[in-house]
Amino acid sequence: MKTEVNNLIEEFLSFRGMKSVDDFKDLIERVNKAVLSNLQDSESAIKLEFIRQKLHKGLQIAELNKLLYDSDSHVKINVNEYDLDKFYEKEKKKQLGKIVPKKDKNSGSDLGKLVDEGEVPYQGSRADQFWQGKMKVVFDAYNKQIRSGPEMPRTYDYGDIDYIKEYYNLKGIEFGNWLSQQDRSNYMSGLGISLFDLHKALVFNPKQLSLRGKITVAFGARGRGKAKGHFEPATFAINLTRYKRPKKGSTLVKRFDRTKLLMQSGGVGTFAHEYGHALDFFGGTFLEKAPGKALSGGRSQKLNSNKQTLKANSLQGLMARLLDKIIWQVSNKKHSAYFERFLKAKKKYGLTSYYTRRAEIFARAFESYIHYKLQKHHAKNIFLAESKYDLDLYMSPSEIRKIEGDFDSLISAIKKRI
Repeated sequence: MKTEVNNLIEEFLSFRGMKSVDDFKDLIERVNKAVLSNLQDSESAIKLEFIRQKLHKGLQIAELNKLLYDSDSHVKINVNEYDLDKFYEKEKKKQLGKIVPKKDKNSGSDLGKLVDEGEVPYQGSRADQFWQGKMKVVFDAYNKQIRSGPEMPRTYDYGDIDYIKEYYNLKGIEFGNWLSQQDRSNYMSGLGISLFDLHKALVFNPKQLSLRGKITVAFGARGRGKAKGHFEPATFAINLTRYKRPKKGSTLVKRFDRTKLLMQSGGVGTFAHEYGHALDFFGGTFLEKAPGKALSGGRSQKLNSNKQTLKANSLQGLMARLLDKIIWQVSNKKHSAYFERFLKAKKKYGLTSYYTRRAEIFARAFESYIHYKLQKHHAKNIFLAESKYDLDLYMSPSEIRKIEGDFDSLISAIKKRI
């Protein structure tokens, strides 16, 4: 193994005492980089992945301690080099059975067909070695099915994790244990493309998009149930769910198409929605102390805004007036055409009260707002904003046009205070 990997292993084994959330994230980031630069060395990749899993568990505890007790975590590592070697030997044997050649009855070839089945947790495994040099980047910035609109500068390296993190001042970029190297490459490219179009649509300076360096973006790393994505107010992490692979033993495995699954399932298309939550909670947590730590009111399901807030010359006032126009007609006695349509769709599909939280109403409208901004420039970006549900749940372009000025005023006011 390279000196770099050995040094990281030693650092992990001596990683103890009082550690902050940033201490964990810093070491995880360096381990991630080492994984990417040691794809061909299965021993390094497996041992580094083991370390990464341990660190992620520790990070979850550290974040919880910070949230509940506002204190750092005491770390004690109960792993030694012997444990790492033992784990490597065990996983090496396990990985050898992951991909099995199928005999070609017609040609008599002993190579046969490689069947990509099951989940691939380790970079450098035989599965990822198979994809090396054959990776298909689905989220290509110059593929009109994925993105169209103003040309992206050729110097903009949208698929490079270090470049994107630095360009937008992101706090971190995380990948779940069960993403193959090809998946990571694709989600990274999709993120780079989305951030470019998002900062243009909002007229933000690229580094403003991270909201003072608070935003972390994760893929398949912090999933919750059936959600396509979610935003964590405590950590300012946006997580997009990984695409759904056919279950092992399913007949769909024989027709497994990674391209279709990447484009049609998981969290692709929901980034704008989750970023809307980030803006809402950033404003209500760091710019103005708001109920529920969100300008919108967060989990509140009150459809009528506070009368004093409606008149206020503040971010909360701008948000309240915007939500009022989304939910009500001018008289405030009858729901808007959009909200009537939404309530019928909610009842039709048996949706929970979650969908009528003020934070959710805003995030859905923000999603439609970004979609509309892209359309105005004859652009689209299926990774950034692509409706995944019945269109009745969303505002139409003509409805967004009527409140575009209110949205612009709110976004501009937040921008000035970042």
